[in-house]
Amino acid sequence: MVILELRQKATMADFFIKNFNDLDENAIQELIEFAETRGGFFREDLKRFSIRKRASIEYLEEIFKRSGIDVRIMEPQHVFRSAGNMPPKELDETINFGKYKGEKWGDLPPDYLMWIKGAMQGHNADIATSIILYRKEQEKREKTDQS
Repeated sequence: MVILELRQKATMADFFIKNFNDLDENAIQELIEFAETRGGFFREDLKRFSIRKRASIEYLEEIFKRSGIDVRIMEPQHVFRSAGNMPPKELDETINFGKYKGEKWGDLPPDYLMWIKGAMQGHNADIATSIILYRKEQEKREKTDQS
């Protein structure tokens, strides 16, 4: 069985292979062929692959099943640094890519943070998600304080 962590993007389903080191060469080859026949790509160095399909986990599992690949798909498990009144430590760090390169993470507009969260993965997506959640918590507190 292949264990995958799904990260949906705008037009792609991106999978991180959680148990990559446990897979044999045949299982890896099946995943490579699966990705390539669906207009995607396979990155062995990153232990991930993508296909050109954005769908529910149930639908994606059915696609794998019909291809003869036994999988379990999980949603990402994020560890957010923001809890309660504690702001994410990255608020004052400088973003090092894109349209807002050189600006502080905490100064980024909400729509750009949402774009990062949806279009990227890993550390940058986690930072964006953490800041989004922190801002929502702050908005709730402000509304509560005004009541």
